[in-house]
Amino acid sequence: MIKGLYMSMGMFSIIPVPRNSWNEKYMSLVIPALPVVGLIIGLLWCGAAWLLLRLGIPPVMTGVFLLLIPFVLSGFIHVDGYMDTADAVLSRRPLEEKKRILKDPNAGAFAVVGIIVIMLLQFSAMVTVVDVMESISLTAFSYTSFIVIPIASRCVAGAALILCKPVFETGYNASFKVGTKPRHIVFICILGLMCVLVSPWAVLAGIAAGIGIAVYLHRQFNGISGDLCGCIIVVSECAAVVAMALYGYGHI
Repeated sequence: MIKGLYMSMGMFSIIPVPRNSWNEKYMSLVIPALPVVGLIIGLLWCGAAWLLLRLGIPPVMTGVFLLLIPFVLSGFIHVDGYMDTADAVLSRRPLEEKKRILKDPNAGAFAVVGIIVIMLLQFSAMVTVVDVMESISLTAFSYTSFIVIPIASRCVAGAALILCKPVFETGYNASFKVGTKPRHIVFICILGLMCVLVSPWAVLAGIAAGIGIAVYLHRQFNGISGDLCGCIIVVSECAAVVAMALYGYGHI
């Protein structure tokens, strides 16, 4: 599992890992370890939130920093998947053409529009969360939410990758799926349930949005790919932050 974690961190984050940590023998553990990568990102995100609030930085600037931190820690790989997915889905082309667009590394107009929309939504929600945390005593709820949101979003994406057939016959997502076992899904589901118990409002919203977009994308592409999972993670985390903002604002 440690080998799988190192490989997953090397694939899906910029967090340093030991050299020569890649071993194809453990590729089936990369996806089950993905929520643990989310845990590490969440702990760093929570620590950054605590530090920024203690420094007394203006709420808008704090909101921008907190918006960017999980994207930076993941190396923007999930944002790239979200943009590729937006290009493919919004093109409204036949299936094979959408698959071609999904693999195209160039960003089209739909990708730009899609990322602007979700960034504006998440930015407004994050500024609201910061404002609430500075105004009333919901800090325990908010700090724990920063930890579990990245875990829950990756639980949904990991489960989708394992349970659904791959869009493309070749590629990392197809390779990672080979050798996965039912116990890996059980492990992911247990982590997701623990996240719900820690921060029910935010996590339930994130999981619901993640499952909803996963089902929709599966119908659009007759399978799941790495880019589609990146989209699932971005949408799930955005929905969770919006739920945090609405919950906190309702208690002002």
